[in-house]
Amino acid sequence: MYELDVVAPDSLGRFVYRWYGPPDRPPADLDLSGVPGPLAEWHRLASRYTYPLSRDHAMLPPGGPRFWQGATDWYSYDAEAHANGALDPEVIENDELHTGLPLSRFLVYAAVYEAAYAPLHGLVHMDPAPTAVRAVKVRLRELDDGLWQWPDPSVRWFGDDDLLAHLGPDRIVIAGRHRDALGRFDGLAIPWDWDSRML
Repeated sequence: MYELDVVAPDSLGRFVYRWYGPPDRPPADLDLSGVPGPLAEWHRLASRYTYPLSRDHAMLPPGGPRFWQGATDWYSYDAEAHANGALDPEVIENDELHTGLPLSRFLVYAAVYEAAYAPLHGLVHMDPAPTAVRAVKVRLRELDDGLWQWPDPSVRWFGDDDLLAHLGPDRIVIAGRHRDALGRFDGLAIPWDWDSRML
């Protein structure tokens, strides 16, 4: 997951390609006029995959400033700044909380969040013992970029080529690119609340 260690302008495309594989659709002719560049890139990229890149939250159709909608949270770009020429406007949560993140970096976070929280292959254990969190951490590498400490520095992102994990005192959330990747955590005696292999 080297494309996530230092989040760069091409990190979104590189991560999506690594996690989901090559696109299975041709480029679509989308009307993205007036949409900030980073968000236009998301829509172009997502249109090339049959499998939705956003499944936990809804990525809203291009148009207004609100672009990513969850059950209790939503995210918009700063429409005023964009209207005044900002190419990469700041993201605002629930119409009032300034995140401090430009849209380009936030969309990388959103792609990783979606891969981890709506996976085909994954493990979840909520309210884990500290020993369980440590046992999972030592099998992964913490992602370096400061983005991965947002919004709560006590909950960090980890990964490698085949795994992503969001780990903190209240959660162990693990996603694998394939089923076999989860075998790394077998034998830890963690009572998983959800194990995709049991479905």
